[in-house]
Amino acid sequence: MVHNEEMEKLLREYGYPEQSIPRLIKEIKPMSVDKVKKLILPYNDITSDKS
Repeated sequence: MVHNEEMEKLLREYGYPEQSIPRLIKEIKPMSVDKVKKLILPYNDITSDKS
């Protein structure tokens, strides 16, 4: 359970919407926290207009 709490905290810190966190947790559950940190970007970086 601690693993899930760490993942939730990371996703919240990265700015992911609350409604998407449960689905994301299911997808990243088998991964280590370090691997997830390397794979995901802060939500605002993903959604910002880069033009």
